Amino acid sequence: MKRILTLTAALFVIFALLLPLAACGGKGDKEAVTTAAEEEPTEPVGIDLEDTTTAPLEEQSGEAETTAGVEGSSEAEALPGTPAEVLAAYTEVMNKAKKDAKRFRKLEYQFLDKNQMKFELDVINTPGFLDWLNDNLMTTKEKALTEDKYTQGVTDMTEDLPVMHTPLGCMVKDPGVFTKATARQLPGGNIELTLVMKPEDNPEPAQHGATTAPSRTGQMFNPLSKAGVDDLIYKARFLITTKLEFSLRYYDCKSVLVYNPETMQVVSLRQDYYVKINVANGKVLFINAKGSGVLEAATVCDQFKY
Repeated sequence: MKRILTLTAALFVIFALLLPLAACGGKGDKEAVTTAAEEEPTEPVGIDLEDTTTAPLEEQSGEAETTAGVEGSSEAEALPGTPAEVLAAYTEVMNKAKKDAKRFRKLEYQFLDKNQMKFELDVINTPGFLDWLNDNLMTTKEKALTEDKYTQGVTDMTEDLPVMHTPLGCMVKDPGVFTKATARQLPGGNIELTLVMKPEDNPEPAQHGATTAPSRTGQMFNPLSKAGVDDLIYKARFLITTKLEFSLRYYDCKSVLVYNPETMQVVSLRQDYYVKINVANGKVLFINAKGSGVLEAATVCDQFKY
């Protein structure tokens, strides 16, 4: 929010109100708790910021049939097999973390895909402009380990562990909302669950303290509230000469959870998501703001202490 309020140039309104907010997903302003991190030496990174799987940058137009099952294991009977079983295991582990975990580290990064920016604002085509936006309004992969406010550790599970601001780590009941739900055994005995959610337009996040969310994406992730963006745009209406009509399409939202099956404790959690921002109509100081862009973001949680 502070980043948005510091931008006064009219041509930055579209990006200040939509893109950085979508990247943050409603990230709060409170300082991270550092006491626990200072008491113990810093551990190696528990999960690489570079995703080892292929994350598509192009939006998938269709909704794939849900797939599930055990990947690469000779101990299939010990692993969740059906989408319902994968979801049940994910829910149990995440809800337990919300109640029992004492500390974890949370890293976040986000960036705008240059190849998918199609706004009609001439400033977007200015050499170096998108690089400036990524460097100054976003947290890059490179900066996440050194500059992100969460690198010193977080102690408030309710506020900071997905789903944020709620007592539950997963609110999804219907396994049919996923295009993929798989489990596989990792070397050493840990289990990895991968769940990919179907695309959703304008998903709303869970309210503070709630046990459900008004959208399926909000039941596992922390999407930006379109209603909240509309409110910000209303406050900046003196710059907007034609009402902005926009939508936020979340797609390929993927959650990869690694846990210890004996203790049901989280080893690491990675959430990747893509947001296609479409501005169908609107002018800022009589300049056409029509267009679309794609934002890629990730949240990585590791170094859990129970």
